[in-house]
Amino acid sequence: MTLTDEQFEQYQRDGYVVVEDCLDGATVEAVTERIDAYVRNDRDATQFERMLEPDAEDAALGDADPVRKFEGVGMVREDDVFAELVHDEAIVDVVRQLQGPNLHLLRSAAMLKPPRVGSEKKFHQDAAYYPIHPMDHVTVWVALDQSTTENGCMQVVPGAHTDGLLGHEAVEYDTDIAISEADYTPEDAVALPMEPGDVLFQHCLLPHYTAPNETEDWRRAFIAAYMRSRSRFTDQNPPEWVDSYDVTGDSFRGCV
Repeated sequence: MTLTDEQFEQYQRDGYVVVEDCLDGATVEAVTERIDAYVRNDRDATQFERMLEPDAEDAALGDADPVRKFEGVGMVREDDVFAELVHDEAIVDVVRQLQGPNLHLLRSAAMLKPPRVGSEKKFHQDAAYYPIHPMDHVTVWVALDQSTTENGCMQVVPGAHTDGLLGHEAVEYDTDIAISEADYTPEDAVALPMEPGDVLFQHCLLPHYTAPNETEDWRRAFIAAYMRSRSRFTDQNPPEWVDSYDVTGDSFRGCV
C-alpha cells in the first residue's frame, strides 16, 4: 500500500488521509468477530480492560453488553487477531511513509458505539494523552462497520494540527478529556463517512470528535497508534496505558 503524492500532501496539509479499501473483507470480518466475542463475554480478556457506556449499563442489547471500548497494553500481546491487525502490511506500509522505518505501537483499542446508546466523544487531540517527543505519532482508525454521521463517524478539523498542543480538561473521568482552550463546533469539522475496511491515518495533534450513535446498528472501529522507535517520554511519570510494542525496524535504548 503506497500513498499517492496527493494523499501524502493531504496528510501534511490537513493532518489526515483516508485510504479506502485498505483492508480486505476477511481481515475486517476476523477483527469484528473477535471484538464481538469479547462484547458477549465468550472470551475472557485478562490483559486489557473494557469500559461500558456510563449511562447505559442496563441497555437491552440482546446477549451483548453496551461496551464503549476495550483498551490496554495487553490487547496485541494477548490476542493474535489484534496482533495481526497492527502488523498488517497495508497499514504499516502507509505509516512507514509518514514516520520512517522504525516503528513502535503506542496504543491499541477497540472503540465502539453501541446501538442507540453510543455516546459522543468531545473534541480532543490524541497527543494530549501522551507525554512523548516528537509529538507526531499517527493514529490509525480502522472502520469495521459502515461509519456515518448518524452513527458517530469520525469528524476532524482540517489543518488544525498545525496549532500545536491545546489545553484539555477531564470531562467525566481522567481518560475522558476534551479541548478547553479552543471553541471548536461541529460546523468547524469535516465528517468522514467510511466503509468497512477503509482506514483513517490521522496526525496526533488533529482535533476531532465523534457524535452519538442514534441508529439501531453498532459502529465499531479499531485504533492503533504508531510512534517512531526513537520517541522519548517528556514526563518522569508516564501513563500506564502506553503499549511500547515493537512493530517493525530497529529499537533504541532509552526510548519509549
